[in-house]
Amino acid sequence: MVRVKSYLTLLLLFLPEGLSQLVRTQQVVTATLGEDAHFSCRLMKPKNVLQVTWQKVTPGATENVATYNKRFGPVVNPPFQRKVEFEDEGLQNYSIVIRGVSRGDESCYKCLFNAYPEGAISGRTCLQINGKI
Repeated sequence: MVRVKSYLTLLLLFLPEGLSQLVRTQQVVTATLGEDAHFSCRLMKPKNVLQVTWQKVTPGATENVATYNKRFGPVVNPPFQRKVEFEDEGLQNYSIVIRGVSRGDESCYKCLFNAYPEGAISGRTCLQINGKI
């Protein structure tokens, strides 16, 4: 039993920090129907980030909303082009705004930092809409 506890203690000491601690986002963003919703995502420790992507997560599907790429710059994907804009563009801090939110925008959104050699580091924010249906 002592051997197992010692092993677990050593394992916890040498594991890298939890990835959720590496990304700072709001857990919930609340917006009134028709107003704007602001999302921010910040990498708390400098990493070699190649690309940052915001994704809309719905049951059974994940859609890429907007991407900032080190080489190609910012891109908002076609279904979201008239709805989503960049507020801060960068590889360590990446913010977007959804203009004139509707019930269809109510979902969770994931920001995904693609870093080398770590791979994907992500944070998650859920949008709640207040207002009449």
